[in-house]
Amino acid sequence: MTSAPNQSKLDQLCHTRDNAGIETGLQLLVFFICAALVVSRRPDALFNPQFFAEDGAIWFPQAYLSGWFTSLFHSRSGYFQTLPRLVASIALLVPFRFAPLVMNLIGITLQVLPVNLLLSARCRNWAPLFPRILMAILYLALPNTMELDASIEEGQWHLALLACILVLACPPAARSWRIVDIAVILLSGLSGPFGVILLPIALVFWWFRRERWRLIVLATIGVSAIIQLSALLTTASATRSHATLGATPKLFIQLLAGQVYLAAILGESGVQIHRRLIVLAAAAVSGTLMVTYCFLKARLEWKLLIAFCALVFAASLKSPMASFTVPQWQALRGASGIRYWFFPMLGFVWALTWCATTSGNSFFRFAGAAGLLVMCVGITNDWRYPPSTDFHFQRYAQQFAYATPGTLVTIPIVPDGWTMRLHKKNSACHTLPVGSVDQPARGAHVSDSVPVTGWVTASEPIRRLSIYVDRTLTESVTPNVGRPDVDSLYPHSPDKNKGWRTLIDVSKIAPGPHEIEVRALEADGCEADIAIVPVERSR
Repeated sequence: MTSAPNQSKLDQLCHTRDNAGIETGLQLLVFFICAALVVSRRPDALFNPQFFAEDGAIWFPQAYLSGWFTSLFHSRSGYFQTLPRLVASIALLVPFRFAPLVMNLIGITLQVLPVNLLLSARCRNWAPLFPRILMAILYLALPNTMELDASIEEGQWHLALLACILVLACPPAARSWRIVDIAVILLSGLSGPFGVILLPIALVFWWFRRERWRLIVLATIGVSAIIQLSALLTTASATRSHATLGATPKLFIQLLAGQVYLAAILGESGVQIHRRLIVLAAAAVSGTLMVTYCFLKARLEWKLLIAFCALVFAASLKSPMASFTVPQWQALRGASGIRYWFFPMLGFVWALTWCATTSGNSFFRFAGAAGLLVMCVGITNDWRYPPSTDFHFQRYAQQFAYATPGTLVTIPIVPDGWTMRLHKKNSACHTLPVGSVDQPARGAHVSDSVPVTGWVTASEPIRRLSIYVDRTLTESVTPNVGRPDVDSLYPHSPDKNKGWRTLIDVSKIAPGPHEIEVRALEADGCEADIAIVPVERSR
């Protein structure tokens, strides 16, 4: 790595007043142009917005039911994910039908902001303006990134890139911008494990630059890293997948060459083009050679960016959440377009950019330019992502708007098979009872008598459980009766977290599909659905 004395001339770039960035007046225009490019890859994110994955299944329902502040302190998958929870809380400020649009707009904004920063004078120590413009274009057009486009669900990955560039950029001159830097870096650190990975990068950068500002940044990242490490150590074993890793050298070559190098150049189809190991091995060696050359010869900022991308890739392969059943690396081999490939692909593509525009070696300049030229194939193939299945969210939003308090509305969301379960709140109730039906299973075939079992929990004692078949009251039961398996888990809670069991008669209903609905009534009068289970009445 370049020594500190040899960096002195490069350090002076941060203190010059040259015109090495897009003027402030043009930044807003750049932002809207880039936002339009992002939307053009997935127009339905703006023109038919729907909740996506955890956005609708977890973040928004928890913010709606628990309150925005309380939901921020819940960890998931082993760490805190503050960004999507905070954005879900912001979406509560608008009518429910506009909530997915607000979340997507914030996701698009976070996706574009790294471009504005990269093209500003604060990144003049990276490279001249033209290479940075090329870097920005390739970032926006990066193939094999379908999961990350125009969404807040994976917005923390774009936020992590923004935080990394801020760490390696020239210090902001104004105090207000320094506050913004700290806020962005802290939010990124509290929105995933990125602070833990960025910590050694910031430490090395401070060691070589020895500026007070770098020390403040380092301390900020350190705080977020400590918080996330504590969450990982206390919750990861219970919340992360326990499927075997299944790591082998062959799978590593397939992932590195197929999902990173070839997919970055040829698009998602590049993952499927070559199955021969010799071809993949050649691609892995060639791509790694280009990245290594950039790492050895480029400025300190480039070295640390590549190191950050490599560390994210290593962490992703060490502890992925790709499957709960099959070995993780086997699941990753066929998982194109997911978040785990974003940083290694970006590091590779930006290394090609440096080689093509800045390298003094003619071989690497030619190889980098050739790689970027072939990348036009991947950009063309992957530019327009297929629209998501239209689940007619606006229809369900209207149903939710007219639902009575306590009603459980089940809304299908993207991707296929995901659902959002949202209780209509009552303004007089601080919380609503929640629970689950363990039996019968969804889609079960039932006969004359149906055993119905489950559990319920609430902030107030549960007075009564009412069971409906097709909205007709069939049975009323009292919780904490007949479920020793649940009761044993909560021995000191006589009226909360209790199980129940009953038997209902469906002999008089017609054969075909029906719904079993369970509603819980609290002692304070608050009532809510805890489950709606579709079943099939046998002939």
